Amino acid sequence: MCPQNCIHPAPGEVGFELAETLYIDPRSCIDCTACVEACPASAIKHERELTIVERRDALRNEEFFRDTPVVSLRPTRRDAGRRALIHRNGRWSIAIVGSGPAALYTLREILQRSGSVRVTVFEKYAEIGGLLRRGVSRDHPRVREMIRLFDVPFNDDRVEVVYGTEVGVDISIGDLRRDFDAVVLACGASEPISVGSRDAVDAGDFYQAIDILVADNCELPDPVRFENLGPRCAVIGAGNVALDIVRYIVARRVHAVADAVTELLVLSRSDRVAFTPSAFYEIADLENVEVVVDSAGSAVDMSVPSRFLRDVAGLEAVDVTDADDIGTNTGTLRVILSFGSEVTDIEKMDRGLTRIATSSGRAFMANSVISAAGFRMKELGGIPVSDRGVVLNRQGRVISRETGEALEGLYVTGWAKRGSTGGVGDNRVCAAETVAQLATDLARKSVGARFVED
Repeated sequence: MCPQNCIHPAPGEVGFELAETLYIDPRSCIDCTACVEACPASAIKHERELTIVERRDALRNEEFFRDTPVVSLRPTRRDAGRRALIHRNGRWSIAIVGSGPAALYTLREILQRSGSVRVTVFEKYAEIGGLLRRGVSRDHPRVREMIRLFDVPFNDDRVEVVYGTEVGVDISIGDLRRDFDAVVLACGASEPISVGSRDAVDAGDFYQAIDILVADNCELPDPVRFENLGPRCAVIGAGNVALDIVRYIVARRVHAVADAVTELLVLSRSDRVAFTPSAFYEIADLENVEVVVDSAGSAVDMSVPSRFLRDVAGLEAVDVTDADDIGTNTGTLRVILSFGSEVTDIEKMDRGLTRIATSSGRAFMANSVISAAGFRMKELGGIPVSDRGVVLNRQGRVISRETGEALEGLYVTGWAKRGSTGGVGDNRVCAAETVAQLATDLARKSVGARFVED
């Protein structure tokens, strides 16, 4: 699962067969928590969560890498059971739409299955990387450094990247299906989920989190008018992107005017904590920032207890007052986490205020709104998309809305396949599943084709 391949010894490395314990290299770990979600024994913890007894394991982990030569960050090949893509009379040609993390892992899977395959990647922009390059906050340099993982597969002589080409605009899905043996949609879920009335969204004090992060990364004009943000700014969504917005505002807070932001209200649709421990502690440790919870919100889900969740649940509980009652203190910024506050509508009110309605019947007033509510797949040349914004698929095979049958030669992976959930590392398993279906279908397509299984 680890996108950095920093868990060792790994399959194929010396010592793996006899290892009683695996270790995580702190020099390359980026705290993406992909391994935490995947571990069936819930054995992986953030260093902050270790008990006194468990701290000896941290020392063992440190000693392992101190005494072991630096291991290559290139992912270990796991070829067992992988069906090779062998064409009887020629070679397969495959198109990949998009060049972000989902495309990266898809490309690696394909290249490891064939020495003759030809892959063409269609990228809308002038650089590869997708949201890893454009949407990850500058506050996470180690995550952004993962772009180096793209170097080897994207520079392979079996791969061609066509830049400045938007599929669905410059070239159609139909054209790709005609010209290639298989097409993999790895273009992500790029359209922000809509919330609120059109009038409220079109107002000058409503922003999309992704627009803010992309502008910051690409050195574009800042889309935020800070003088209109406060004193209360509501953030819809409570994942890592929402906390990135908190850091963004903290770093650029305007102290010289009365309308400076003094309160950030972060609205989580459920009682489950969606942000990672590292993202939470980074916010909690910031100077002049106080993190609290909404006393009238849902209790934090503790079905899988951990020190991290106890820390979140144990935050000071406060009443969320009317926006008119918020002071203009330019010192401490208060961040209020409100769980169980799924936004159903936002409405522009008088005096520059916005009313935010939720499924619980509660409503919040704010001076401005930033949406980090997630993304959906935008309409793309007749590709069937579900109500929740993902491409209709079965284990990566795109299926017809009308018949439920697989559409020949058309596949999907990444957020477009499973929704805007999971980090970079989740794309590794997601891509492997999709490419496995692709390989099976190409085997059937090429009558008499010979396939080799390791």
